[in-house]
Amino acid sequence: MSVILTGLMASILYAASAWLQRRMLSADLPARHSDLGGHNRYILSLAGVALLIHLFNAILAISTPAGYDFGFFRVASLFSWVMALIVVLASLRKPVANLFLVLFPLAIVSILCSSFLPSFYHPHAGLAGGVALHSVLGILAFSLLTIAAIQALVVAWLNRELKQHHYSNTLRHMPPLQSMEELLFDFIRAGFIALLAVIISGFMFMDDMFAQHLAHKTVLTIVSFAVWGILLWGRQRFGWRGKVALRWILGGFVVLILAYFGSKFVLEILLNRV
Repeated sequence: MSVILTGLMASILYAASAWLQRRMLSADLPARHSDLGGHNRYILSLAGVALLIHLFNAILAISTPAGYDFGFFRVASLFSWVMALIVVLASLRKPVANLFLVLFPLAIVSILCSSFLPSFYHPHAGLAGGVALHSVLGILAFSLLTIAAIQALVVAWLNRELKQHHYSNTLRHMPPLQSMEELLFDFIRAGFIALLAVIISGFMFMDDMFAQHLAHKTVLTIVSFAVWGILLWGRQRFGWRGKVALRWILGGFVVLILAYFGSKFVLEILLNRV
């Protein structure tokens, strides 16, 4: 199977899953409550198959005859797969299925870009074990904290709707606000620990974390780690929530995305340099 074919198949399945999730959230709860379990099974089944095909697509795109292609769009597709996997698995036990409506479209965009757009990255023949571990931890940390940022926006929207007394069908399907906030900080704590592991493994396994091509990434990652740490301290010490927490979350996320993708986008896509 080709990269393009698997990309199209995964995109169609993700789109079907997101459409079913949106339809379920828009349903009239009293009239269709008995149908929700069936909808959940269909959604998770489609999402599970989409994840398998997406993974196959990412492997085909990254693993080339010349070596591993970690170009901008290839890496973005891999990141979106990890985020979708985390949320699908978490949805088996926690009320996070509403995030499908954001993450699945992001996965579709990343898959299509990876499948159809050229890569300017020069493939590497292999990775040392320590560097590979550092990369995996980085993908995990970024994925968890991206999910947290999206969850924070959902919580902010839910809080606004409740304050304005907009009780739509979608709102009635959402979990309680307190549960949503608890889930949000569960993701942040997990991402914070993973980010700490990224920093430690980087200093352990990378030759020079402050080399010219890594200095900006190292500094921004440490700054982002500090922002997330201050947020968790403020939550514990002062009970930060609402707009205060949202500002810190989005601030930490912006710094993190600049660390992971900012320079990569400029060098590869804008300047065509690797």
